[in-house]
Amino acid sequence: MTDTTLPSATITPNPNGQPVLPSTLNVLTILTFIGCGIGILFVLLTPMINKFFLGFMDKAKSSGRELTVKELSDIEKTKSLMELSQANLVPLMAVGLVSMGLCLAGAIMMRKLKKDGFWIYTGGELLPLIANFIILGMAQFTGVVAVVLGIGLPVLFVLLYANQRKHLVN
Repeated sequence: MTDTTLPSATITPNPNGQPVLPSTLNVLTILTFIGCGIGILFVLLTPMINKFFLGFMDKAKSSGRELTVKELSDIEKTKSLMELSQANLVPLMAVGLVSMGLCLAGAIMMRKLKKDGFWIYTGGELLPLIANFIILGMAQFTGVVAVVLGIGLPVLFVLLYANQRKHLVN
C-alpha cells in the first residue's frame, strides 16, 4: 500500500527532507499571483474605468471628426457592452473578486503541492467564463483581444497547471 501524502517520484527533497517546488510550478504560481493582483485592481477600478470609457466614447462621437461606418459600429458595440456591464456592476465585481480569490487560494495550495489546489484554481478560472456569459452573453467578446484574454489565457493556464499535476499530492 502506498502513502498518498508523499510527493511523486519526480520531486526531489531538499537536505531537510522537504519537497522542492518544481521550477515550472514555481513560475506558474508567481505569474498567477501577479495576475490575481492585477485582476483584483481592475475589478476594484471597474466603476471608474467604465465611466471613463463611456465619456471617452461620447467625446469621440461628438468630436466633429467624420467617423467611418465601422468606427461608429465599433463605438456603439463597445458602448452597449459598457452600459450592460455598468448595469450589472455588482454581480460582475462579485464574480471577479470571488474568482480571483479562488485562483489565489488554489495557487497557494499548489505551492504547497496540494492536488486540491488545482481544482480550486480551475474553478476560479471557469467561474468568470460561465458567470460573465450568463450576465453579459456574447456581448463581452468585442474582438480578438477580448477572446484571447477572456478565454485563451485562462484555458492556457489551466492546461499548464494540469501538466504539473504529477507533482501534486492529495
